[in-house]
Amino acid sequence: MVDLGKLKRRILPAAALLIMALVGTASGAAIAETVNKETEARPAIIDDGITSYAEWLGMQPTNETRSDLDRVEVQAVDYASVSNEAAFQVSGDQLIWSESETEEWAEWEINVAQDGLYNIGLVYESGNDSGLDIVRKLEIDGASPYTEAERIVLKRQFADEAYPPLRDEFDNDIRPRSVERKGWQDALLTDYSADTEPLLWRLTAGKHTIRLLSDREPITLKSLYIAAPIQTPDYQAYKAAMPADTTEGDWISIYEAEHTAAKSNTSLTLQSIDASLISPPTDSSIRYNTIGGEQFRSSGEWIEWDFEVPHDGVYHIGFKFLQAYINNSYAHRTIEIDGTSPFAELRQAAFPYNAKWSWSGMTLSDEQDAPYDIYLTKGAHRLRMTVTAAPVKGAYDRLLAGIDLAGTLEQKIRKVTGNFERSGANADVDRDWQLEKYIPDLGDQLSNIIEQLNDLADEMRSLTTGSSEMESAIRLAVRDFIRMKNNPRDIPGSLADFTNLRQNLGFWAYRMLDQPLLLDYFWVAEPDAKLPKAAPGFLDSIGHSLKGFFTSFTVDYDFRRNNPKAIDVWVNRSRDYVNLIQQLADEDFTAKTGIAVNVNIVPDPQLFVLGNIAGIQPDVALGVDQTLPVDLATRGALTKLNEFPGYAETASQFLPGALRALHYDQDDYGLPETQSFNLLVYRTDILDSLGIEPPRTWDDLVKVLPSLQQNGYDFYLPPSDYSPFILQNGGSYYTDDGMQSALGTEAAFKGFQQWTDMFNLYQLPKEVPSFYTHFRMGDIPIGVVDYNTYLQIQFGAPELAGKWKVATIPGTVQSDGKIARWSGGALFAGVIFKASQKQENAWSFLQWWVSAQTQTRFGNEIEAMYGPEYRWNTANQQAFRQLPWPKDQLPVMLEQLGWYQEIPQLPGGYFTGRQMDFAWIDVVGSRKNAREALRKAVDEINREMVRKQIEFGLRNQEARIVRTLDVLPLNEHQEE
Repeated sequence: MVDLGKLKRRILPAAALLIMALVGTASGAAIAETVNKETEARPAIIDDGITSYAEWLGMQPTNETRSDLDRVEVQAVDYASVSNEAAFQVSGDQLIWSESETEEWAEWEINVAQDGLYNIGLVYESGNDSGLDIVRKLEIDGASPYTEAERIVLKRQFADEAYPPLRDEFDNDIRPRSVERKGWQDALLTDYSADTEPLLWRLTAGKHTIRLLSDREPITLKSLYIAAPIQTPDYQAYKAAMPADTTEGDWISIYEAEHTAAKSNTSLTLQSIDASLISPPTDSSIRYNTIGGEQFRSSGEWIEWDFEVPHDGVYHIGFKFLQAYINNSYAHRTIEIDGTSPFAELRQAAFPYNAKWSWSGMTLSDEQDAPYDIYLTKGAHRLRMTVTAAPVKGAYDRLLAGIDLAGTLEQKIRKVTGNFERSGANADVDRDWQLEKYIPDLGDQLSNIIEQLNDLADEMRSLTTGSSEMESAIRLAVRDFIRMKNNPRDIPGSLADFTNLRQNLGFWAYRMLDQPLLLDYFWVAEPDAKLPKAAPGFLDSIGHSLKGFFTSFTVDYDFRRNNPKAIDVWVNRSRDYVNLIQQLADEDFTAKTGIAVNVNIVPDPQLFVLGNIAGIQPDVALGVDQTLPVDLATRGALTKLNEFPGYAETASQFLPGALRALHYDQDDYGLPETQSFNLLVYRTDILDSLGIEPPRTWDDLVKVLPSLQQNGYDFYLPPSDYSPFILQNGGSYYTDDGMQSALGTEAAFKGFQQWTDMFNLYQLPKEVPSFYTHFRMGDIPIGVVDYNTYLQIQFGAPELAGKWKVATIPGTVQSDGKIARWSGGALFAGVIFKASQKQENAWSFLQWWVSAQTQTRFGNEIEAMYGPEYRWNTANQQAFRQLPWPKDQLPVMLEQLGWYQEIPQLPGGYFTGRQMDFAWIDVVGSRKNAREALRKAVDEINREMVRKQIEFGLRNQEARIVRTLDVLPLNEHQEE
């Protein structure tokens, strides 16, 4: 158990941690030694053909840093050249750089007086209101010196709209939305995942051309400049220069962390935590009393707070925080006051792991637990905390290098055995493949991997507060590689172990860069002040538990609004979504129509079904899964929406392929809210290196697969998604009368055969627990993904910016030469219950809710609350176009959405997906005959459909058809 009392502060100087991360140290003494010899140390070079900032910095002469250079600035409007005049507009002293679907660039010439290492800065303002980070690439004289220069992130500034948060009618806090603060920002280019100091750029004396290239988001530029690097003193030098007449006292002030002055991202949201001695207490209500957590984890994200001190003097700063997210690891932050770090140790502040709130917090202190004396002048100050992963970046790079070594060796073994099946199922385990004959240095390669991972595990111990999950994962991998080395004959039969090992290590590698931290409050205090009681005692904990127990009898934690004159709307979404719907309804819908609305949360979608059985029903239900409307309609529980006036106009806002899933027996029972869709994502850097174009058809995919697989790569196809193959080959799910499965047709069989061949004949991976991780690692650089995975890649893999693109999914060439790309996606809808006594009001509300105006506003508000990774995938096509999609990706999305078709819902139709999964397992897993497996599936589907048709009166007890249904036909492709 780590003694957190002794870990109140663990801060390592920037130079020492850079060397430790890149070279590796085993003890505190070694760290202290590297501090004294920092000018002699050089980072280890990883020979992967890519120059990182750390490697580049290690190769630079240390005597070239200039400390006496005046700022050399060039006005943005005085550019030397631009790629496209149409993308740039001069307005006074401002250069407005608009967003374009193609990469644009602008360059400036700047004169440097003397050779040296310099910082580069920009004075800029965001160019739109999307809320996304601005990303640019920088080149000097035609080239980027290191990989970090290819992705320069420029942050916006946001503030919470209200503090303290507004309250709802239940006295719960309403989470405030984030509002962007426009204005000029003067920022040195920095990558906090590589170094906590601004990036250095080597410039020789003379004229240089600095080019910025667009990656994401428009920007308005005022100037570009170079400057001498800031020389931040270490703590000893800082303290020695401190005024001698500093006074000490017992003054202290506590500042709530949720009361921010500014923040870099909308995703840095307030959190409600119920714990003993949390400030402020929840008192059985929702109180947004903390900030951060998993939302405050990515390098470069920052939060600022304002504080004041009563007089000039020495102060201590401390924090009450929770870091229970990554076992026995530190969360690293750069601490700045009024724009700079007073001393170098604050550039990399390490916040230790603590599983609960039951500890006393942390005062910024040195390794001997002595609080840092920070000199502050009387009056107002601003504290900034920035996420940095720089202390672990070297270990991260080496872990990826070890994963790559294992991948290279795995590929050599696969070439010997001819087995590219990732599960290893195709290996002949009885054959001696004589690997050591064909790979003479097999033992040496395994020894090299083992040695590197062992060294890395030891280094992880020095970077953590104890044995971490990350270290354990590395040591388990070492154990498995030792087993392989000792038993090389068994390796071909356990090739899947390579894949699993790389995937597990890859997960922890990317998790290593995450630095989550949850903050309750911070304090500024004079040295003799009594610190706040942050750790609850036994009586505090007991009292908090008892209070919670007794209030549970008096407080309705569902917080249900119950206006009897209002329409009741049940929503199967989270609390914040429900609160926002209620807010918009009050502000817009009720204000315009006079119709009051009760919006209440339904945590379990089964409550829709159970409520219907019990006779407890709302007027309107939202967030209803696509299978439920028809299920309820067959029981007479829903209203036929197509009988309302204005239905046709309202329905025209949606794709016909989405409405198809909500149609039953000549009528329509729901309107789409959100819909997922498939896209092809691919790594441009990897495919370009192989000379491969993204496949336009499945036949194209078959042609490029050998090139992918023989080079150690693969293609990802969701094993359970058979829809594209059935539909693109002209198949259908059900007969036109809706009474039988149509999967027994030759067209459907052709699609089924093509689907299973992808995994049998072409050996696509059958199990990929996290395509997102493999895509980041690069071993599966292309694949078909759904909307949620797309968002993960777009906003959770910043290192891939500019290295990946999207395309429509592969299709099938039709008889007219057109390529059909039919595909579906998860759908959620809104419905009206038949038992409602307020049918017209309910219809008015549903029309308002699914309208383009409401859906656009709701989507923008959700992003303002949670960040862009929570983008609302509205089914309203006009609203979808108005959300802040990347300009180069939106046309691709719209084209793929034009091929959207969901499966019709019929009684007993739930057996279709189940039996198709069984058929896939029979063919791919058990190698059974495809035609026989599909025939068996069709028989089972028809049997269940007949049973349900008898139940709902579509057939008599002898199974003879009484009446038929209708199935909407496959729609034509929807043009943009």
